[in-house]
Amino acid sequence: MSAHAASPAADRALLAEETRRYHHFITLALWLAVITGVEIVAIFLPLAPWVLLLGLGVLSVVKFFAVVLWFMHLIYDARLLLWLFVAGLALACATFTALVALFSFDRVDTLWFG
Repeated sequence: MSAHAASPAADRALLAEETRRYHHFITLALWLAVITGVEIVAIFLPLAPWVLLLGLGVLSVVKFFAVVLWFMHLIYDARLLLWLFVAGLALACATFTALVALFSFDRVDTLWFG
């Protein structure tokens, strides 16, 4: 037996771990489908616009992080990679918010220029 050959017990343990991950992916995909269905039904309900937008926003954030963490395998990687991703996401959101705030003014008072 060579040094690189794995024992049957190690093969079974590896297979069990891969099967567990596979079932997590299938379960997550089903939950994402349920959340998408809830979003579609919510659009047709007679809700106040702010309630609808808040609910859809929360559901979208949940779906986004679920996809990023599991399907991009960040949940299995080093925590540093997760924090780098979150830092980049926060920087992008802050930049977007600043630009929306910057361009939301119709008229800028320029009397103090001269």
